[in-house]
Amino acid sequence: MKRTLLIVVSLGLLSFNFLSFNPEKVPVYDHREFFEASLNNINSIDKLSEYIDSVAKAKKILPSSVGYAVLTESVIKKRFYHGFSHYGFQQNWIAAVSEKVVGYGLSSIVIPNDIIKHPYAACSQQALVMSAILKRKGYSYRSVGFPHHYAMEFLIDNKWYYFDPNMEPSIPDSCRLETKWECLADNLKKYYDTTRYKDLDWKFGKSMPVTRGEINAAQAPHATIFQTGTHYLSRILWVFPMMAAFYPRRKTA
Repeated sequence: MKRTLLIVVSLGLLSFNFLSFNPEKVPVYDHREFFEASLNNINSIDKLSEYIDSVAKAKKILPSSVGYAVLTESVIKKRFYHGFSHYGFQQNWIAAVSEKVVGYGLSSIVIPNDIIKHPYAACSQQALVMSAILKRKGYSYRSVGFPHHYAMEFLIDNKWYYFDPNMEPSIPDSCRLETKWECLADNLKKYYDTTRYKDLDWKFGKSMPVTRGEINAAQAPHATIFQTGTHYLSRILWVFPMMAAFYPRRKTA
């Protein structure tokens, strides 16, 4: 009886890896963002980097330049529409279940190569993808935090430039400079589409300086460890009750 129960538990855990089920609601494209569904076939950081390089080469844009960073932002904002991407059961059922039981965004993806498997990503996730691309080119970076938003700065020619692929501001390259917007969120609001974003004061705060992360700091390190570990554990957890079911038992006298 005990063996049968362990086998059933084992098969149940194994079956989670084959369920095409995501307990989180899938975001819907609002047809107002710069989203191009044709870019969905770019489903890895390697492919995205190669695509950006090919466009940069055709346009004669040099890596490590402001133009390359602007190009990267423009590609990412077309690659995703807004909305948190989460792990489903097939990708990481432990993270998916943990999100529902514990919360704290445990299934909100922070690994760039997993984020890019989806057509949608939130502000922090798009920033993670952009950082992953530009880190390969040697850019230094730091996060820019608002009360309810997340963006990035990149160091180019010893100057910090502001980038936000998610909310897609119409901002001249020269105005991205830290010295232009002076680290104040209010100075950035004029570059955003207020017909789309009627809650800028909520997202950015009012008369508030931004919060910056450390230069080249690991992004979401604890979530990365959790999601990497549970990814592998989701795949192998079923083995343990199966082993217990067939573990040879000592005969009692």
